[in-house]
Amino acid sequence: MKFKNENDIYAFWKKSGFFKADPTSTNKPYSLLIPPPNLTGELHLGHAMQHSILDAIARFKRLQGLDVLLLPGVDHAGILFEATFEKELEKENLSKEKLGREEWLKKAWQFKEKIYQSVSSTWRFMGLSADWSREVFTLDPDPQKAVFEEFKTYFEKGLIYKGPYIVQWCPGCNTAIEDVEVEYDERKEKLYYLKYGPLILATARPETKFGDTAMAVNPQDKRYQKYVSCEFEIETLAGKRGMKVIADEAVDPKFGTGVIKVTPGHDFADYEIGKRHNLPIIQVINKEGRLTKAAGKYAGMKVDEARRAMIPELKKRGLLVKVEDYTHSVAVCERCKSVVEPLISEEWFVKVKDMAKEAVKVIKAGKIEFLPNNYGKILIDWFANIHDWCISRSLWWGHRIPVWYPSTRSAHSGQVEKMRVSLESPGDGWIQDEQVLDTWFSSGLWPMSTLGWVGISQSEKSKWKEMSKYFPWDFEISAPEIKFLWIARMIMISKYFTDEIPFKTMFFHGMLRDLLGRKFSKSLGNGIEPTYLIEKWGVDATRMALYTYSIPSRDGRVSKEIMDERGKNYRNFATKVRNIARFIYELKPDSSSEVKSSQHQESTSEVEHADDKWILGELEKTIKSVTKNLEEIKLHLASEAIYDFIWHKFADIYLEKSKARREEAQPVLEYVLKTSLIILHPFMPFTTEEIYQKFADRKKSIMLEEWSIIKLSNARRLTTNAKG
Repeated sequence: MKFKNENDIYAFWKKSGFFKADPTSTNKPYSLLIPPPNLTGELHLGHAMQHSILDAIARFKRLQGLDVLLLPGVDHAGILFEATFEKELEKENLSKEKLGREEWLKKAWQFKEKIYQSVSSTWRFMGLSADWSREVFTLDPDPQKAVFEEFKTYFEKGLIYKGPYIVQWCPGCNTAIEDVEVEYDERKEKLYYLKYGPLILATARPETKFGDTAMAVNPQDKRYQKYVSCEFEIETLAGKRGMKVIADEAVDPKFGTGVIKVTPGHDFADYEIGKRHNLPIIQVINKEGRLTKAAGKYAGMKVDEARRAMIPELKKRGLLVKVEDYTHSVAVCERCKSVVEPLISEEWFVKVKDMAKEAVKVIKAGKIEFLPNNYGKILIDWFANIHDWCISRSLWWGHRIPVWYPSTRSAHSGQVEKMRVSLESPGDGWIQDEQVLDTWFSSGLWPMSTLGWVGISQSEKSKWKEMSKYFPWDFEISAPEIKFLWIARMIMISKYFTDEIPFKTMFFHGMLRDLLGRKFSKSLGNGIEPTYLIEKWGVDATRMALYTYSIPSRDGRVSKEIMDERGKNYRNFATKVRNIARFIYELKPDSSSEVKSSQHQESTSEVEHADDKWILGELEKTIKSVTKNLEEIKLHLASEAIYDFIWHKFADIYLEKSKARREEAQPVLEYVLKTSLIILHPFMPFTTEEIYQKFADRKKSIMLEEWSIIKLSNARRLTTNAKG
């Protein structure tokens, strides 16, 4: 069979059904769950490496005779999708406000189909041998039912509540976000020393002064013990206010003057101090990032604008004592880079402490193999300090919170007595909660919902053929940056609903960064498009270049020049393999010599020539090395071993020596080539299939071959012939 290009080969594999798992097969299963890329995300270098690793393992396991399920899916990516869609609407002078929820969602689904068709094809670029017949979208009907059952179960068990709580609020995305969705940007700003009655304190945020409800010192700080429990009249730019001095261990006596202002509504540490001392909460910054009426004449101003306007007046009134340069970490949203504002918001929460304890037990028991293994300890430490999970988002795209209220009353904090939990409306006179669930709420169910799980009532795996066979997943892969957002939650949720781990092996690959150690981003213009590498060097060469960076959790520094150098090298390697094949089959001895050679081999119980014994011995060592490293997910070592064998041992040494005794060496040449192609296939699937199809004695595809350790005495029986 001849192919014009890589697309032809991929179409042949897909049409032949080679990617499909078979739940009815008696073969031992091996399951790999592809992390669902964001709906709006284009294939980047990290995806390309991730997919290359997954595909190499999947192809290796198929060659070993296992029933492999490599399952693809797509995440609806609530915040990112809305931001992208809003930009599209702006082009038509449309917005949420103009369209209303129903019309907006209608257009959103149309946009989803449009971008999905254009983006989804890029996920196949790397030759990903996924079972595309099972592709799942997080807003599909079955995952939607599973998410509903998750919410309903938590609710019925008393684990879900609604109430005001301090959250990380992104004014840019206009929603609450998770702590682990916050990045910290080191900035040079100012530290302002302000006069508060008889005390002086330091703050980087004078604009929150309007929300202060106490001053605090450390109880061990002898400088201020006489002030503890005293109340003073404090002058603010919005009038005078009485304020008490409290003592709390959370205060760092070495920061500033050792006195802090307590703003419970806009600082996580202050919020906890406020709870301990029953302090009132004043909201001074709203969800748009503007000051509230509590700020008096500064109300309506953006935070930075208000700060600039306040400083001259603070000086004039003698309230600003001094200003110092101050370098500190500023919390910003990882998506839009807006400064995150801690504030009090009415949100939905899940109590997760007990679930976290159960997750810790399975990790400590060693039921999950982490690569590298220190990530188990990292997750355990995170679980130990976990707090209630804010699961609501002020968006329209996503799983809408399945709670309904009587239209005669508005939603309010706590467990509303008459509200109902339902996917569908209970009938006339009911209003559904406006918010949607956090994207990670549905992604946490991914190991189960992708296999048909739709609720705790079906907790017996035997009820589903697929879940019974493929769950827990054998292999999962992820970038370290979402270890808390996704990996930790999958472990927690899976244990809670199925009493099992979600996956047996958890592989954290490193991050690919630029030469300065920065993440790739469009704003920096430092990215390397996989499509560029593929078009220039081919899929197989790009894959091989990426395997060199596949060491667990080790970040790699790359540039276009480095990737071009490696791409060129592996493109040359692919050419080398083709040339080896051409020499062995197109320039082989004539038919009479071939017969003699074959007869000679058949009459000999074992390969006799020292060169033949040497190359077959080296081949056997290579197979053992590649097998071991693939089993241990050390793809950088496995690919290096097969590269070294083919180029330096087989081509440079044995093939050159064989020219002096070509007829005798022909069967070994053919055998070593075919076997080399099989062990190279997981890494360079297109090149190996292309060459394999030239064999006369072959199966329909190299994907149907068998992976086995070679015995030297078998060489004479496993020779192959090729078409001229």
